[in-house]
Amino acid sequence: MQVSDFLGMIKKLQSQSPEHALMLLNAPTGTGKSYTIIRALCRYAVKHENFRAFFVTDQKKNLKEQDFEVAWREESGAVHKAFSERVAVVRSLEDTVNKLINDWDRQQIPDLYRNSPIFKKSLENLGNAFKSFGMMKENEFDLKNAWTMLSRADYQVRRAMITILADKAHVKLRNISEEGASAFKLNSISKGKIREFVSKQPKADSKWLNETYPTFDLEKKQIIILTTAKFIKSYTPFFEKRSKAFRYSPILKDALVVLDEFDSTKKQILESAIDEALKIQADLNSLFVDLSKGLNKVNEGQLPAKLGKSFTSRDAFKEILNDAEQLTAEFKLDFLYKMEEQGRDSGFVMRVPQTNWVSVGKPWNAYFDEELRQVVLGRQPRNDLNFQRMLPRISVFLKGATKFILNRAREYQVSENQKLSSLDDAMTIEDACFSIYAALGLSKSQAKILFSLGHDFSSPTKVKTTYYAHSGRRFQQRGLSLFQFTNDPQHDLQTKINACFFNETPERYLLNLLSKANVLGLSATATLPTVLDNYDLGYLREMLGPRLLDGVHYLSDTTIKEFDFESRYAKQKIQVKVETGIVDRFFSEILPKNNQKIDNKKIWELDAELAKLVNCIPASEQSRIDKKYFARRYLNLFNSFVIFLTDPSMTSFLGLQSLLPGADGRMDENYIKETFTTLKELVGGQDGVNTELRIVSSRNQEGVQEQLSEALNLVSQGGKRVYILSAYQTIGIGQNLQHEMNEFEREQAANIAPKGVSKSDPRQHTIDLAGMYLGEVTHILSSNLPFRMDAAGLRSIIEQEYLFDANEINIKYLNKYLKGLQHQRLERHPEYARSLYVSYSRTIIQALGRMNRSFNKMTLIRLVMPVNVLQMVTDSGIDVEKTSQEYRCLLTAAKDWERDFEKPSAEIAKQNATFNTFRDYRFVLAYLQTSKSWAQIYHDTRWFYVRHPTVSDKDLKSSQVFQQRDDEFGLQYLLNEHLDVSYEVKPINHDNGQFDFSGTGMEVSAEAAGLVAMCRYPGLKEAFESLDIPTKWEPNERILNPAQFYNYRGLLGEVSGQFIFQNEWSLKLADFGKPENYELFDFHWEGKVAIDFKNWRDAPNVDTKVERQKVEAKLAKLQANTQREWRVIIINILASNQTQPVMTVDGKILEISGLIDHQGKFLLMPEQKLNVWRFLNGTAVNDSNDTIRLQN
Repeated sequence: MQVSDFLGMIKKLQSQSPEHALMLLNAPTGTGKSYTIIRALCRYAVKHENFRAFFVTDQKKNLKEQDFEVAWREESGAVHKAFSERVAVVRSLEDTVNKLINDWDRQQIPDLYRNSPIFKKSLENLGNAFKSFGMMKENEFDLKNAWTMLSRADYQVRRAMITILADKAHVKLRNISEEGASAFKLNSISKGKIREFVSKQPKADSKWLNETYPTFDLEKKQIIILTTAKFIKSYTPFFEKRSKAFRYSPILKDALVVLDEFDSTKKQILESAIDEALKIQADLNSLFVDLSKGLNKVNEGQLPAKLGKSFTSRDAFKEILNDAEQLTAEFKLDFLYKMEEQGRDSGFVMRVPQTNWVSVGKPWNAYFDEELRQVVLGRQPRNDLNFQRMLPRISVFLKGATKFILNRAREYQVSENQKLSSLDDAMTIEDACFSIYAALGLSKSQAKILFSLGHDFSSPTKVKTTYYAHSGRRFQQRGLSLFQFTNDPQHDLQTKINACFFNETPERYLLNLLSKANVLGLSATATLPTVLDNYDLGYLREMLGPRLLDGVHYLSDTTIKEFDFESRYAKQKIQVKVETGIVDRFFSEILPKNNQKIDNKKIWELDAELAKLVNCIPASEQSRIDKKYFARRYLNLFNSFVIFLTDPSMTSFLGLQSLLPGADGRMDENYIKETFTTLKELVGGQDGVNTELRIVSSRNQEGVQEQLSEALNLVSQGGKRVYILSAYQTIGIGQNLQHEMNEFEREQAANIAPKGVSKSDPRQHTIDLAGMYLGEVTHILSSNLPFRMDAAGLRSIIEQEYLFDANEINIKYLNKYLKGLQHQRLERHPEYARSLYVSYSRTIIQALGRMNRSFNKMTLIRLVMPVNVLQMVTDSGIDVEKTSQEYRCLLTAAKDWERDFEKPSAEIAKQNATFNTFRDYRFVLAYLQTSKSWAQIYHDTRWFYVRHPTVSDKDLKSSQVFQQRDDEFGLQYLLNEHLDVSYEVKPINHDNGQFDFSGTGMEVSAEAAGLVAMCRYPGLKEAFESLDIPTKWEPNERILNPAQFYNYRGLLGEVSGQFIFQNEWSLKLADFGKPENYELFDFHWEGKVAIDFKNWRDAPNVDTKVERQKVEAKLAKLQANTQREWRVIIINILASNQTQPVMTVDGKILEISGLIDHQGKFLLMPEQKLNVWRFLNGTAVNDSNDTIRLQN
């Protein structure tokens, strides 16, 4: 790759600020992307002093500090600032302490500190703390205390250094009391004096300080190098005791963040987010009550005026207080909740976007016991408080309140930072939020959980953009909520409902980062479309629009040619041979096919040894996996041994599996070694003596790279042939497996170096592996049993949510999966989930990358694998031209197993869109009578349906109702590729929003909605047109889904019913004005009679008894709300073709089965119309006015 490639990308990204962008680049392994980006960053930084970049790499060994130093020196020249002053390597606390202690032992610490008694003493204490840390860090329970102890000891060392430097710089120090120990409070002027003093010290002294503590003057650093683990956590400014999260620090402002191995960063961010979610818990009731009290304190003027006014001057604050009051009254939140069961741990409820998932499989119920003055929680039938609804209602309240507080915190942050000049002193949004929560009277743990709930990915300063960010991915937008119920003797009068929230996915973390900085993501697999091992690129595309850029557009022609491995291999006549076989149970299956004449007795002995080993595998494993599976896995590996041993041209060979060899019978290391030796004797011939097996394991005392170097030295220096056996996760990204060529290899190798590459390039003198065995990949989805609600359990549910968001599984599969976990059972992997295959392929692509580190190749490269590995590789959504030649050959061999993911995904997308609409309406109906804003959204969304039964993508996304929210609430129109104006579906479970789009039984069309018949009623068509309601459906890009169609049909019935009723009876119907009566019934007449219109297709296909009970319940609620008696008329618009309209009167309820027929003809006879009059007026039959009414 060329430096100019990356300079073009950097310039483009820098031009994007402040509307920061994400640029991704797929670059095959071995093309020098890391080396070249380092050069480009240094060159750009030298020429632009205000430029700042973060180089974030996935592993500590890939920090490439030496490469940066060489590049900086060559790019900057002698006149530029020293490397240590402009480039920082920010290490972990453990690595920093380790460096300090080693530097002391090697006498590399400057005399200024070394000769100071206070420094010596603090360093001695640090050494003791480090020893304790080493002993305690392996224990999860001791780790936190060990880290705190080490952090305090490190601060004491810095405190000693600050004391020494302040004395020399003539700066007075002022102590402040902080948690744990006193700290220094220095203003920016004092820090400036100390920094100036250090800059005038001998270069070696200032270099040591900058290298050991790069945060001494981080503001001046232009390139900051660190690991992903460090970047997603925090750094500690040299002069401060407390650390700061990088993501909230102003040091990120308008910077460029380079994520090396972009897709691999997701896993670390996800693991960190899961850990934080489970670690930060609070009792839900206490959290709600304490927050409510704090907000009331603001309302009562008990907080500083500048804070109070920013709250009380806004209408949203009044709504929050009203919501808190309503929730408290509705769910008795000011009383203690107590569970009937006395067990210590009584299970959990997890709220995922699609459902409430209960650990015991039965819903929790709650009621208020007047005698006990307590809320009783359990599985009793009584459920006055509707506990299942309480959990999401409180969650929604907390999220809304914390977002409001976040915005006030931003105002406070901006106000405070106007007084400060240094980045060190600047208040972060985290500081501002915690300050407000402390003022409200909340504890630190409560503040942490509320901060995690409220923080979003929006920018503190709004950036104008023409693109409207939106997404229908509910997991991304809403996350997960977990509520665990615990009893304890120390809180015997109360069951704690411990709540934790997984609210920030890695994608949302990235979006938050992009609100402050540009991001360049590099990898050989950066754009692979898997939501399991890469970021959900579909979601990022929805949220970023034109701010998601492809780095390929900035590659030079030279680089494009370099990526053309097919031509380079062909030119040098290099062949890639893909070899598969179906090996079942016996060694005879792998030996004869290699033309070896071997004594059958030997084969029987090998088979017997294998059978004996497999039979000893623990029964718990056998119950889940067939014994044949283990036998096949061994035999496939041994097949690769035979291929290697019988091909003298293969000097180096790598075997990779999911399972690392060890003492376990599932992959027994000693047995593998013994079998290799036996096969070497049987089939190795004269070259057998010259071959060795080396097993590389992360469990060995030696590092992985050291083990690899030792094994490959046997080839380059010892003239041996070596089979290296390891695991996919052990030999991963960044591992080098090329080696110096020996004499035999120099004679046999072909060179594929692109034109113009320097002869001194190290890749000219090394050679890649001659072959590889690719074992099965088995770690794509979590499969931990027994299921527990721990990090592994939460991860397994998150994986399924990712698949649902991406329309790779439907609600039926998700529910089945969750139900399986309740019974400690795993479901089979979904057959058409593309991410499974792409993640599998990603592992293979990265494995093959280990044999693409050099320009020299053996002319025959052999790839060996079981046939089921070949069946899993795919090119779906993968930019094949940016993959290695080896992977392209695998795809050619896998042609017979190509899968069509598009068709199943399109079907699932329709099912999930419909289900999400269904869930949206279930949600909003709970708020209709309590929230004006939700009632308005409900109203606007339904009216959008009737005005847009079909709609273009542009009109949908530019509409005001669409842009009210960022999660496509209720507006999940279906893609309409064939521009249909009707379609059929099969309702699977109408009450749960599930439909089969390949079946029939329900029609979605204008005719099925009754629109055609309604337009035949005199004047109704014109009335529709006056309201902008289309009188026929036009072909368009999107069409209503079935759940939307139900709402479309319902509102169409209301509009037409009102028109017909007012026309036939000459009466004016009015809306219910007060929110508490909203959607109980459609209209009322003179505050006496409620009227509800139904648009059932033909005769109502419903249980009339159940429907009548619903009407009676609504009527009772209306009467309670208004404190007066009501009657109600239920009217179905379209009558059945087979029956005459039927009118039934039951006390206060009048039911009319149809007003018009399918020709638009009004069906009620004069006497029937008169009966409606009588019901409206509450008069008896043969009333004196009947004759007049009949004539009218």
